Amino acid sequence: MVALGLVLPVAALAQDAGSTVGTALGAALADGGAPVQSADAAAAIPLKAPPEGTPPDGEPVQDADAGAAVPFVAGDGQPAPAEAGDEAPGADAGTAPEAEPEGDAEVGAMADGGTGAAAPAASPEAAPDPLAEAAAKCLAIAGPADAGVPAAAVDAASQKETLARATPFCAVAAEADNADPEVLFHAATIARAGGDAQAMFDLLMRAADAGLGAAETRLGDAFLFGVAPGGQDIKAAVGHYQAAADLNDAAGMTTLALLHQVGQGVPQDAGRMVELLNRAAEQGYHFAQFRLAQVYHRGDGVPGRADAALGIPDRTRALTLYARATEAGNLDAALALSALYADPSFGLSDDPEEQVRLTRIVSRTGFAPAIARMGTFYETGRGVDYSPGIAAGLYVKAMETGDITFEEMRAGAPFGWDNATALEFQKILAARGLYTGALDAIVGPGTAAAARALAAE
Repeated sequence: MVALGLVLPVAALAQDAGSTVGTALGAALADGGAPVQSADAAAAIPLKAPPEGTPPDGEPVQDADAGAAVPFVAGDGQPAPAEAGDEAPGADAGTAPEAEPEGDAEVGAMADGGTGAAAPAASPEAAPDPLAEAAAKCLAIAGPADAGVPAAAVDAASQKETLARATPFCAVAAEADNADPEVLFHAATIARAGGDAQAMFDLLMRAADAGLGAAETRLGDAFLFGVAPGGQDIKAAVGHYQAAADLNDAAGMTTLALLHQVGQGVPQDAGRMVELLNRAAEQGYHFAQFRLAQVYHRGDGVPGRADAALGIPDRTRALTLYARATEAGNLDAALALSALYADPSFGLSDDPEEQVRLTRIVSRTGFAPAIARMGTFYETGRGVDYSPGIAAGLYVKAMETGDITFEEMRAGAPFGWDNATALEFQKILAARGLYTGALDAIVGPGTAAAARALAAE
């Protein structure tokens, strides 16, 4: 049995390749873009405000009600819901009454002396097929095949845990000659996590031959990022992504769109990019919704960042897509949406409270950029009470994740360091033994070096 590791979507596979195309597309896939600087028409964003008594900003939500309206908050720190198929239906459903004999059966009973003797016992049922049972269990636990990028770290962790429970069933079921293509897909993911790239590839090929779009997408990933046997093959990758798009797989369409955005293996074509992203976004794929929002908002991938024929820019459309991606759990979209309330040029009313509300929801998932942005709110008193101590603590918390640089930490701040916040920041670093300089509220090279050391602790 292979050891189960992390599920590897497209963005994760990019880490396996150091090539130009791998680096370029990896950046395109993972990049949330530069800080959002503009936006437009208002739309109701039905995200529930945190209830009274919730933990401090940046802390995991413990209250079951906190953020219940937001899919990516509801799972925070909570056990994964029971999967369908984990238990057989209860057998004690009552016993049906015996049917009265009729027709020839009744005649036979009478000819037998009218004793009403029971008919001969039915032949025993066929023995259950262990491979079929394993396949049913695999699919009941692992669910539909999905080659998409998880919306958040909590989703990736949930996928890992779910697949761990499905592993013994999927591995057995995949041995069948006529194995379900979704079973083969899950078995391929398990093989990849266990470090067996050849087994992953063989299983995906079987699933793709059976017409599974998600398998075509994963094969495209394998060829694009060089983890397929024989290494990187851009032409083969494009072929598999196109096959996935023909099968209407949202993740495959999105990656093919991004290839058209950067011109890797296909012509750089803004029209084709928008067409594919729209198709994927309409399926509810959060990553396509977020990237399409950036296209309509900032003109990403569009020459000159504007195209009247494509209707770009379109701030109303961008705002709608950011909101949809946020509701689907995309953290980058939620953070981008919150920033729109701070930019009057976008057409939204300046709404610090709404900006804080959206950012707080994201920060409580542990998303470092959101934690840091909450720090800037407390440093400046925007939408919250001014608090240098809380601001400094949030900056430290964001740096400790290792997912944000010192230069990015205060990207949302409108001006230089507030003196009181800088002093509190230095005090925390000194108490941790990382800073030995003067407590002078001057954030220079010494303070910066100490802050960078937080990630290494």
